[in-house]
Amino acid sequence: MGRKIARCEDIAPGKKTIASLEDGREIVIFNCDGEFYAIENVCPHMGGPLGEGEMDGCTVVCPWHGWQFDIKSGSCINMPGENAKKIRISVKDGFVCLDG
Repeated sequence: MGRKIARCEDIAPGKKTIASLEDGREIVIFNCDGEFYAIENVCPHMGGPLGEGEMDGCTVVCPWHGWQFDIKSGSCINMPGENAKKIRISVKDGFVCLDG
């Protein structure tokens, strides 16, 4: 099992949380329709904090310049190819765990 990074019950559907990793990076964990996804908390455009952006369904909008990202894949919707880094996670025993 990977390292536990969040409790599932703390992230309601349609909500997100920011988690700090041991290497100093921050990731955003999203609950999209009861499924959990994670991307780095850095917009590839100018480094905006994606975890502070608004969620709209399974999309998050960067609060700095409005770039939109698919939460499930990290793909940028309005600037194809400028993707946020997807983080591999799993859910085990009520916890979101970092894989790998």
